[in-house]
Order: sequence, then structure tokens, then C-alpha cells
Amino acid sequence: MSISTRLSVVGRHIAHDTASAPIPKVTMAGQGGGTSPPLTTHILDTARGQPANGVAMTLSKLDQSGQWQTMETGITNTDGRGGFFGSSDQWTAGTYKLYFDTGSYFASLHTKGFYPYVEVAFHVEDPGQHYHVPLLLSPYSYSTYRGS
Repeated sequence: MSISTRLSVVGRHIAHDTASAPIPKVTMAGQGGGTSPPLTTHILDTARGQPANGVAMTLSKLDQSGQWQTMETGITNTDGRGGFFGSSDQWTAGTYKLYFDTGSYFASLHTKGFYPYVEVAFHVEDPGQHYHVPLLLSPYSYSTYRGS
């Protein structure tokens, strides 16, 4: 894949081109849900210039005793996207953590990676807002930011 093709793919994903790949709805077992989850993520494998599909993720929330409580799990789709909380009634103010199983992802590609997992902790002040936590990933680096 040429460098211009890679840049085009990464640029399109950073721009959050939802017309080409809708955000999947991920709900907790036994829960119904809406179509627009309050928390979404998008993982791009910048070394390959492609979305990172099939990455296992876990969302946890810090409880009042200082312990992380697992809220939900999911797997990125073929476009590297995932959404949490199809039902936003459990989405409240607080500190959350997204755990990404990057070690298994790179192992599935027969690629050695330096980071066996990536954890991104963030604070939700207004649960009425949409939160997007993208992850730019390569075998030896990663970067994240608050997206839109």
C-alpha cells in the first residue's frame, strides 16, 4: 500500500467518516438500547494504515471505594469502531477506563508488539454529552485524544 493511500485511509478515519461505516451498537447482556451510544471508540493501526478490527475492549468505572467495576465488553468491527452503552441509563458522571487487548490483536497479525494492552482512563462530567475516545496504534506506540 502506498504512503498516499495509507494517509488517505488514516485521514478519512480521523475525520470520522460515519457514512462509510456506521458505529456498531453494543449492549450489555439482557439490555435493550438506542442506536447512538454515549461512548464510542475507533482504533486505527497506523503502521498498517488500516482500522484495527477484532480488538477486544472492556469498559470499567471507578466505584466509590476506589475499585474498577467492569461495565461492558465489546470488540471493534471491521472499521475499527465500537460503541458502549446502547442504553444510556447507566452512563453517569464519574471516572471510566477503556482497556484494549492490543497484545492479542498484534498476535493475530503475527506481529510483535511492545504493549500487551492499552488502558485509557477518562472523566465524564456531563453524561448528556457524547464521548469519543479514539486510539491510534502501532506495535511500538499509541496515542489517544478526546474526539468528537
